[in-house]
Amino acid sequence: MPAPLSVRYPGAPVAVRFLERPNRYLVRVRPMSGGTERLARLPNPGRMEELLIPGSTVGWIVPARGVARRTSFDLVAVRHGRTTVSVDSRFANRIVARLLAQEGLPEVGRGPWRAEQPWGGSRFDFGRRRADGTWAALLEVKSSNLRVGRRALFPDAPTVRGLRHVEHLAAAARQGIRASVLFVLQRDDVDSFAPNAALDPEFARGLTGAARAGVRVLAHTLRVRPGGAEWGRNVPVCLPRSPTGLTKGF
Repeated sequence: MPAPLSVRYPGAPVAVRFLERPNRYLVRVRPMSGGTERLARLPNPGRMEELLIPGSTVGWIVPARGVARRTSFDLVAVRHGRTTVSVDSRFANRIVARLLAQEGLPEVGRGPWRAEQPWGGSRFDFGRRRADGTWAALLEVKSSNLRVGRRALFPDAPTVRGLRHVEHLAAAARQGIRASVLFVLQRDDVDSFAPNAALDPEFARGLTGAARAGVRVLAHTLRVRPGGAEWGRNVPVCLPRSPTGLTKGF
């Protein structure tokens, strides 16, 4: 069997201790080896309250790319118990793009795929057209790093945009387009995935309704290390039993 796909972060990781999150996209950290405090970009708007504990969380920053930036580093991963967890939501799309280019995701259909494709009022992460120009497939990628027990959940904050995506994917599936949503679980200490119905029941209903309309709902782990991550394993998706009246059972 071929070796699992792995993707590295740009630059060498530097171990830091998390101190403060002044806003959604900015953190203050101190290198574990000593030295002055630094500001780093947090490429993830999620709450991540269980991951980012001031004065306690250990993580890794890498040199940032881009111009006209306020910070020179990105916080890309943290330790949560014994597990390294990616906190870079961009990384999910990076590794999926590599997989699609190498035909490594047969469950969503063969390529060629193009990124950032508009359809039905939404812009999806990837799309594929037939030779005659009609739509063959749409794929939306969602990043999850929230764990409760051994189950990964999404979202960790209410998401109107995520609900719109799954509703539009359902509409595409009804029109015969191969529509999929892939939850990339940016950790490997989980055994299943579910929508976070307690936090965002509307998204849970929307995802369940999309699955009933024919949308493929997939979840896959990553084995994260300070320097990057490796594509892991598929895990079961547990949806609420009813798209209109959520029940406690999954």
